[in-house]
Amino acid sequence: MRRLGWQVYLGLGIGLCTAYYLVPATASKLVVWPLIGGSAATATVLGTRWHRPASRLAWYLFAAGQLSFVIGGWLQVVRVRVIESGPVFPSVADLFSLAFYPILVAGLLLLIRCGNPGRDLASLADASIIVIGLGLLSWVFLISPYIWRAGLTPGERLVSIAYPLGDVLVLAVAARLAIGVSNRPATWWLLTGGIVPLLFGDTVAVFLQVSNTWTWQHQQLLDLCWILFYVGFGTAALHPSMVSLSEPTPVRVRLSRGRLLLLAGACLLPSAILAIQAGRGRESLPTVIALAVGSAALFLLALLRMRGLAGELATHQERELTGQRVLRVAEFERTRLAAELHDGPVQRLTALLYNLEVARLHLKTGELHDADRLLSVLETDLSVDIESLRRLMSQLRPPVLDELGMASALTSHGGAFQDASGVACTVNADTTTQLTGEQETVLYRVTQEALSNVAKHARASRVWVLLASDNGLTRLQIRDDGIGFDPATTSTAELVEHGHFGLAGMRERVEMVGGRLLIDSGCGRGTTIAVELAVDPALQAASRQG
Repeated sequence: MRRLGWQVYLGLGIGLCTAYYLVPATASKLVVWPLIGGSAATATVLGTRWHRPASRLAWYLFAAGQLSFVIGGWLQVVRVRVIESGPVFPSVADLFSLAFYPILVAGLLLLIRCGNPGRDLASLADASIIVIGLGLLSWVFLISPYIWRAGLTPGERLVSIAYPLGDVLVLAVAARLAIGVSNRPATWWLLTGGIVPLLFGDTVAVFLQVSNTWTWQHQQLLDLCWILFYVGFGTAALHPSMVSLSEPTPVRVRLSRGRLLLLAGACLLPSAILAIQAGRGRESLPTVIALAVGSAALFLLALLRMRGLAGELATHQERELTGQRVLRVAEFERTRLAAELHDGPVQRLTALLYNLEVARLHLKTGELHDADRLLSVLETDLSVDIESLRRLMSQLRPPVLDELGMASALTSHGGAFQDASGVACTVNADTTTQLTGEQETVLYRVTQEALSNVAKHARASRVWVLLASDNGLTRLQIRDDGIGFDPATTSTAELVEHGHFGLAGMRERVEMVGGRLLIDSGCGRGTTIAVELAVDPALQAASRQG
């Protein structure tokens, strides 16, 4: 039932929608309408309890907003068609209808926070540009007429303005949700399929009221928009993919052609609105001021977006340069290893093969003493060649990692460093998270290089090595109490330019596996090298099961 519940409710929603337009108008508003809204709220609560997403409060807020909205509409019908006395507008029905907007916005904000807990200025800027452009449309054609309309009481004016302002608020948050997520499961499309008709129906209704062309027939037609909102949200809550919408996902903001056209259109809206108003002879001072302020805000947001794009381009170029340097270093290493193999083990093994032939001849001729002496020499030479090959292998992946594991390998290397350099070395390697082989190799090599730098340059008396995992991150820290240096240089190019080749190599290794290298140092206060690596979720889950 949990897998098929959304399909069952979708069929129920279609049936209720059909019944709404088949029964008499009064019965549809008094009976079928609350059934539609109430069933949507019930489906939202039921789906939340079934699937238990991370942001359950968001979905409960959606259910509360649906109940508030349907109660407001039902009370309005009761007031107009049943009681038929007293003030129609504003009334207590508007209190319930208007409460719906902040409740819905709060739920959407919780979804955004769960799905994207970090900073995403690019998506925020894009959403702001769209909202400001469309918000100016709402201000000029839907809100401003009520501000200057004569004959309205303060209450009527405030409530009339509150409805389009609520839509602008929902639009702002919905745009942020639509633009700022890279994960778009079926639930996302169902929510979008509910919000879009909601905003469309509200906008058309307010526009008809502003132009004094609102009729009950219009109400019946536009009710389909709000029915789609109810059914869309109820179906979204019952769909199994609603869980993934609340899970943190990496942000991948790509300025596609469609998004670029949308942003360009939003930026051009103030000019289009001003031209329309000028053609109608209604370019009043408040309208011009609003458009001027909106245009300035759009211009500043566009500059902010351009700055972000320029930063992304510079980062991309630096990564390309780093990648090219890494390729050159890798090619140099391959050439060096090939030459070392050719000049060392290969030639010695060739000589070994020749000497084995000589030993065989000695055995055939009965010269056992000479054969034994030659085999003893060959045994020694073979031991040297094996050690040479092991050394070359350790340059590719240290065997100690496979033999002892990451924590023990660091402890062993720290002890060997202490014995060789005389610098006291404390190693605290406590990690229960499984790393990839490439990540382990990088962390081990960084530790080797950092300790080598301590021995050569730091003039330290103590060094501390810490390896730990927490919240999906593995952190390696090598700290010494030496003389330190000025860490004004941070990029790989600057490190190379100032002669910090070891640090540059460490940074390239770490960035190759998607990590981050942090350097904290100062004259007289030692140096701290820190590495942060994201843990593969699949390996993290496997380590928990293990």
